[in-house]
Amino acid sequence: MKLLVYEHITGGGMTTAPSPSLVREGDAMLIALLKDLADIPGLSLLALRDSRLAVPTPLSPIIDWINAEPSGAIMSRLQSVIEKVDAVWPIAPETGGVLESICALVKEMGKTLLNTGAGGVRLAASKLLTATRLDEKGVPVVPTKRLPFRSAHLPFPFPVVIKPDDGVGCENTRIIGDSLHWNDCNGNDRSGDWVAQPLLDGESLSLSGLFAEGKAILLSVNRQHIQQLDNTFMLEGCSVNAVMDEHGIFSGLIRQIAAAIPELWGYNGVDLIKNSKGIHVLEINPRLTSSYAGLRAALGVNPGRLVIDLLNSGHLPQLAVRPTHTVEVTW
Repeated sequence: MKLLVYEHITGGGMTTAPSPSLVREGDAMLIALLKDLADIPGLSLLALRDSRLAVPTPLSPIIDWINAEPSGAIMSRLQSVIEKVDAVWPIAPETGGVLESICALVKEMGKTLLNTGAGGVRLAASKLLTATRLDEKGVPVVPTKRLPFRSAHLPFPFPVVIKPDDGVGCENTRIIGDSLHWNDCNGNDRSGDWVAQPLLDGESLSLSGLFAEGKAILLSVNRQHIQQLDNTFMLEGCSVNAVMDEHGIFSGLIRQIAAAIPELWGYNGVDLIKNSKGIHVLEINPRLTSSYAGLRAALGVNPGRLVIDLLNSGHLPQLAVRPTHTVEVTW
């Protein structure tokens, strides 16, 4: 199988030069995935590389690297490359419909998509739609409400977190501490749909899971290293496989999510808050997440092979008890 791995940040998808931290984060996922796939017999691998960035040296002899000049015509460039392959594994942000468009293009061209499909991406990209679907199915979520433009009042008591409905991670997230702060920022620099959520105390965790046809298995529970800076958040890294699932709570939660959103397929991530009142799902990432970079070392299994095996068999694998090894991922 000829497989294209496309990481948007490092693959020519950014017309302006991406920040070094974004490049490091994108490369961490890209390199880990390519190494995993390179160990699977029968795969021929291609990857796009932004012409402004050096090719990762350890992988250069194994991968067919395609030079990509950054431009606004990345979808056209992608289409020409997709024509030459059998399957595509995209890693791209949900913001602005980027990931959804790529997934739709792959299916329209009759190629195999190694990711949640466009419909599932569209749902998971929206924090409001995700929270609504999960809440309807009895999955505990962080309360989420639409934030109309120049709304006079916030729907929750202060402090309140506001963010783009389709934002990625901490992107453009703002913490509103009081009415004066809200009056200062209300309506400024806000385009598109935004949502509001209460600022919950607790531990920031994420789940790495494998999904298929309304079912899922838990791969790891990860601790996120998030700093609150002034009125926003910054994700600095994560501890992969840092929390054990001794009572099966997280395994049960990920199965609930899969049943509620059967559109999810392959590797997906779940962000959540754990506090004295329980576990609250914050959002779903319908794609590879940063935790993937440490997953193989933490679990002792090749997660890329798990996805390829799922594609070939149609069934989720049976995994042994997860080891207690934790891997730090920073960028």
